[in-house]
Amino acid sequence: MKCCWMVVLLASLSVSAFAQDFPNRPVRIIVPFPPGGATDIPARLIAPKLTEALGQPVVIENRAGAGGTIGVDLVAKAPADGYTLLMATNADFAMTPFIYPKLPYDAFKAFAPISVVVESAMLLVVPASSPHKSLADIVAAAKAKPGSVSYSTAGTGSTSHVLTEMLASDLGIQLLHVPYKGGAPAAAAVATGEVAMGLHNLGSSLNYVKGGKAKALAVTTAKRHPSFPEWPAVAELGAPKYSATIWIGMAAPAGTPQAIVNRMSAEVAKAVRAPDLRERFTTIGNDPLGTSPEEAAARIKQEAARYSAVIKQSNIRAE
Repeated sequence: MKCCWMVVLLASLSVSAFAQDFPNRPVRIIVPFPPGGATDIPARLIAPKLTEALGQPVVIENRAGAGGTIGVDLVAKAPADGYTLLMATNADFAMTPFIYPKLPYDAFKAFAPISVVVESAMLLVVPASSPHKSLADIVAAAKAKPGSVSYSTAGTGSTSHVLTEMLASDLGIQLLHVPYKGGAPAAAAVATGEVAMGLHNLGSSLNYVKGGKAKALAVTTAKRHPSFPEWPAVAELGAPKYSATIWIGMAAPAGTPQAIVNRMSAEVAKAVRAPDLRERFTTIGNDPLGTSPEEAAARIKQEAARYSAVIKQSNIRAE
């Protein structure tokens, strides 16, 4: 018995020393989507701050494909030492597990949540040349010919996919889903007129709206966005109970020492709350949060319950 206690004590001391030594080499953050999208931008904004705080390079690595599951799987199977982290959307944590029947990882057991880093409203946009001047126009077109109004998303099972189908359900319409490989190309598809509309991260669409290539029809928050009060909320336009956002979170492989998880959470919070970064995030429509690991875990649990029902009702599946 004494020998067993010694083994446990030595293992505990070893983990503690390891955590205190962290980091002693570069840390990489895996973004499971292409560069320039809603997940990639916050990762690249906080990386220099984290590099400075940790005293080691923090490198962003894009591993896109299969609706984000390739990059997520890479982190799920990475050593639980804090040197490989995941930056992903709420879809990867709370939606994809209900859409992909044969994921190579258990999304609810494979990760240790670190932080909900930023949150953003979704913006309903149409091409600048679109005949649709309002959400009411889209509803009328979709009801006149179900499935005729196309919309782009960051991929099957992405936040934009689930939240658009949820909106369509609330409005009683049927839309045509056109998936892309990430938020950036999905937003560009609206600007070029490849699709009739899109419900995308505000930051991904803002430049197109400001540049005159897209028109903003509504935001998905319960009330108008304080930075863009000229845009109505969806709740004002026929879906009074609709309110949804996209958030970007950070996680480590399950089993990562809690001291490392806590350290990264604290550094992320400091980074996003720094005045210069806060201003940059606000400019692109992101609300910096920097939550605790416990708050991040609670949010994943809450949203998983909410969105699993939406996914089942809308029959969103990926083979």
